[in-house]
Amino acid sequence: MRKATVITTGSEIVEGLIINSNAQHICRRLTDMGVSVARSISVGDDLESIEKAICEAFEDSTVIIVSGGLGPTKDDLTREAVARSLNRKLLFDPALENRIKEKISKFHKTPASTRKQAMVIENAELIENPVGTAPGQLIRDGDVILILLPGPPQEMKPMLESVLSKLSDKRDCSINMLFFGISEASLDELVQKLPTPKWLKVATQATHTEGVKLRLHSPSEYSAELKKFSEQIITKISEHFVGFDNATLEEAVVRGLEASRLTVSSAESCTGGLLAAKIVSVPGASKVFKGAVVAYDNSVKTNILKVREQTIEQHGAVSEECVFEMAKKVRNMINSDLSVAISGIAGPSGGSESKPVGLAFICLWDGKKSYIKRMFYPQERNMFRSRVASTAMDMLRRYIFKLPVI
Repeated sequence: MRKATVITTGSEIVEGLIINSNAQHICRRLTDMGVSVARSISVGDDLESIEKAICEAFEDSTVIIVSGGLGPTKDDLTREAVARSLNRKLLFDPALENRIKEKISKFHKTPASTRKQAMVIENAELIENPVGTAPGQLIRDGDVILILLPGPPQEMKPMLESVLSKLSDKRDCSINMLFFGISEASLDELVQKLPTPKWLKVATQATHTEGVKLRLHSPSEYSAELKKFSEQIITKISEHFVGFDNATLEEAVVRGLEASRLTVSSAESCTGGLLAAKIVSVPGASKVFKGAVVAYDNSVKTNILKVREQTIEQHGAVSEECVFEMAKKVRNMINSDLSVAISGIAGPSGGSESKPVGLAFICLWDGKKSYIKRMFYPQERNMFRSRVASTAMDMLRRYIFKLPVI
């Protein structure tokens, strides 16, 4: 199995000014590819520190990925550090500079510093940057593959995907699965109850909003048995299974709606349009998502959605009765096949003894039957909002695939 070191550069990371999401993403994708991550480290924008980290990685890793420090400014030092650690030259590529200038000129005046981004390490392969201007570089040194990627996540992620195939270890295989509505402990307990062969490695990862991720890993000669084992798990808890690999709830919902030729609309209060945002993040969502009303204030519920004032006065905005009316009204207003309505108390204030912070109601309405879920998730407000939106998404998934909705 290949062993990897992931190095992220940037003083803003080391000083805790930004979250190091790149390290998490790179490590996860390497693991998905059957590459063992030996370490993940962060270093500041310092030439000697970056060079030292690279030299140490060469001692026991055959894959080294460095993210950050490929920009045009004075503190972007990754190219120089790698060239020094490998004792290779930095060569100016005029054709690359022209391509960079052409990209920049569409939005800004071209600065003289673009020359720095056109410096290529001797014998390196360029990795195209489809989003930004800084190209990545791939260097082979004996058995080691060293990959340089830019720091902005929106640039780094597609560039990483473009080179992952060169890193896969054919001696191993893995299956990644996503489940929702089941705890990590319950999923792990179920897996452990199945006849587990010695060659199988199992890892779980719980998230607050996406569900529980399960990774099954084995030597490649057991790939057929690995697939059968994953099928056994699905058979046991099919209603919680979302999909394989990089599956998401929203992707499952959009594709399911498309296959069923159904459309959906939403009326959201505490989630503030988050459910709608999750749906439209999936390419092709326009075929199935018709629109939404963010009825955050009660006046919007009554004046726009036409929820009866009597309903709110008697039962409150956070109630089964209110979300039922919200779902019915938005479906009629937007003329969709399905509708989802959400109302809750995100906090940190606004709760009461009977309706505490963390309480939410979700209603799914198909024009004939309503499915109403009461949930209590007393967490930080944005964690709460995201969890509620994901739970609403899961209700849609269950309805579409004819599973128990509540």
